[in-house]
Amino acid sequence: MINTYEEKGLRFIEMENDLLKVIFLPQIGGKMIKLINKKTGTNFLLEPQNDTKSYKPAFHGAFFENYDTSGFDECFPTIEACKIKTKSGYEISLPDHGQLWSKKWSYEISNDGTFIRTTKGINWDYSFSKQVKLEENKFIIDYTVENFEEEPFPYIWAAHPLLHVEPDDIIYLTDEIQNVLAYWINDETIANQGEELEWPYLNGSDDFSIIPKLDFGKALKVFSKKLNDPGWCALHKPKNRESMLISFDTEKIPFLGIWLCYGGWPVNSKKKHLTIALEPTNACCDSLEKAMKQNACGIIQPNAKEKWRIEFTIVNE
Repeated sequence: MINTYEEKGLRFIEMENDLLKVIFLPQIGGKMIKLINKKTGTNFLLEPQNDTKSYKPAFHGAFFENYDTSGFDECFPTIEACKIKTKSGYEISLPDHGQLWSKKWSYEISNDGTFIRTTKGINWDYSFSKQVKLEENKFIIDYTVENFEEEPFPYIWAAHPLLHVEPDDIIYLTDEIQNVLAYWINDETIANQGEELEWPYLNGSDDFSIIPKLDFGKALKVFSKKLNDPGWCALHKPKNRESMLISFDTEKIPFLGIWLCYGGWPVNSKKKHLTIALEPTNACCDSLEKAMKQNACGIIQPNAKEKWRIEFTIVNE
């Protein structure tokens, strides 16, 4: 069942079955704001972190930190702001968290109960589409990106679901992830960028897979090495005995980014966040510029398309 409604000048799109409910804001980057387990009432996605607990449209080039910093956005074709040069020599500036989160998306609701969201690129002729559906306890996203230019399109994509967590919630990763690569850390005594760290004892003593209290004061972005086995990660909430499992195809999406915000971010704000993001991605860094220099980004050939899928499964014990 799919419903649409308006509230405070924003359009909301709600999909629901007997087990799950999801809600999207097409005007706010197509953001998903709720992924609700109907058995427990838990919303696995983080609520807005601004003082008004509200959503507002952003402009292209805005800083993600200045908005709601919540829910599930798409980061594409970069995560970190950077500049790239195309093969034809054209320079493109790409903003913080990419081009899609600040755009208004178009959408259509199909007769088979799926919901399709689409947006166009900026400074590059491409389309980015998501077809979403609910199947029992699964929320499924099928992605299609099409390059309409006459030269190859370099890109990084990362899912960016900021998750609602509480102390003692637990992160589970595939056994293939024994070590991770440091990318950004608010505490330089832990590691420098590119250093390899043992998971989950990232500082050598504390177990970062168990959510601490806000006053822990650390924030880290780390990446898995390239994955070969079926990709998965999970958040377990022992209080309600429920879990969210994210599954992805490592042939198309060979890395996992892990954002651990345990009271260490935003750096320049007194109001710190307690959240995590489990981010299937096609690259092991946040900057498309860096990934291109390392020949480590995705490439869509001229007038071609790429497709991939991720799945979110809610499990009750």
